[in-house]
Amino acid sequence: MRRRWMAWAAATALWAGAAAQSLPAEIDALLNADWLRYGYCGVVVRDVDTGETLYQRDSERMLIPASNMKLIVSAAALHLLGADYRFRTRVWARGALAPDGTLQGDLVLQGLGDATLEMRDLQALAQRVREAGVQRVSGYLLFDDSWLDAVRYGFGWGSGDEPFGYQAQMSALCAERNAVRVYAAPAETVGAPPRVRLEPDTDYVEVVNRAVTAPQGAREANLNATRTRARNQIVVSGAIAQGSEEVFLGRFAIENPAHYTAHLFQHALQAAGVTIGKGVAPNLQPLDAHAQLIAEHLSPPMREVVALINKPSDNLITEITLKVIGKETRGVGATQAGIEAVREFLQKAGLEMGAVHIVDGSGLSRINGVSAENLVRLLIAMHRSPHAEAFRDSLPVYGVDGTLRNRLRGSPVQGNGFAKTGSLNRVSSLSGYLRTQSGRYVAFSIVMNAYNAAASDARNLQDQLVLLLWQRL
Repeated sequence: MRRRWMAWAAATALWAGAAAQSLPAEIDALLNADWLRYGYCGVVVRDVDTGETLYQRDSERMLIPASNMKLIVSAAALHLLGADYRFRTRVWARGALAPDGTLQGDLVLQGLGDATLEMRDLQALAQRVREAGVQRVSGYLLFDDSWLDAVRYGFGWGSGDEPFGYQAQMSALCAERNAVRVYAAPAETVGAPPRVRLEPDTDYVEVVNRAVTAPQGAREANLNATRTRARNQIVVSGAIAQGSEEVFLGRFAIENPAHYTAHLFQHALQAAGVTIGKGVAPNLQPLDAHAQLIAEHLSPPMREVVALINKPSDNLITEITLKVIGKETRGVGATQAGIEAVREFLQKAGLEMGAVHIVDGSGLSRINGVSAENLVRLLIAMHRSPHAEAFRDSLPVYGVDGTLRNRLRGSPVQGNGFAKTGSLNRVSSLSGYLRTQSGRYVAFSIVMNAYNAAASDARNLQDQLVLLLWQRL
């Protein structure tokens, strides 16, 4: 908090010392940081009502946008799929249902691209299966993720990020963002392994507990967790002192998300009073006219899904949404098909397509490229679209929520700035809308690449620039 107040004070001093300067000169002075001198910084500030460009710097340069890519996918999803579009997850019965509640055949859990699905939704689906009269299944619980392709990772993603929840594998059948959360608490006895638990509670993931409980107040006591490469195994090591509170060790991706979802669903079925005779297996036969739909879950509408994408910067939902765009508009549930549809949308929205290069939806890849000018053109196009409110409301709000909840809190910008953040190593971006002190409404984009500073320095400079805009416009 002290550091943020110092940044605001510095910005205030800048206004006082440069009162006679024009706004562009003030912004230039702010961006004249040593650590940014040899990097790249594209900036555009534009009045959304008049279209007047109030500031621009390297505006046409195509830069790595990081998670500002999510602005493109969420805008395209609202237009191409519609604000009321809902992802679906279905349960089919293949076989005859006997009077005693036995399904003489298999249940099929079919995923149709709902990356928002949670354990509670699977539990509700299981209850609907029970209400349909099914008490026992003589065959298998089959899982079907064939609606989308089987490509699990995006082009250009880092292999070192595979264990972590933010780079979870993609699938048409998902649950719990295709990850588990790991927690640990000290045991009652010194030297004993700490108590480790997973959310959701599942035995799909093996926990190897190599940690110990240290005496109360022990120094150097810390725990860490890692996921074994390409395996559903999490190794916990280190030490935790007696008397310590439970600690969160991280969120880890799982292998084979469709199987994981079916595994969770089997437990939900058992809790609902439905037993599976032969276990869980992949569905190898296409669903035909003889299969009966007995339960269906619908996701929130797209107007709410885009907020699930943008506010927390959810990579998995974004990537699956891009594939679904391809499926629904091109008939092919693949990233490239989605990109083709998105590029067509962007061209109609007035972007300069020579300064747009898309290889994924989330921005995890460093091969993506887009100019600050194009991001502002997109923001203004969305401001003038029928989806303006849903799009703006999907963005993090300065000092309030999402990835901006702790930025400029307590400043005049709190509640008046709506923007998407982006972050990779030596990449930091911020694009969105600002309601200024005078009531003026502007769109802005700041994209920084290849700078020689900590990410916090880049974010602080962005915040100072936004605060300056609020003050001077």
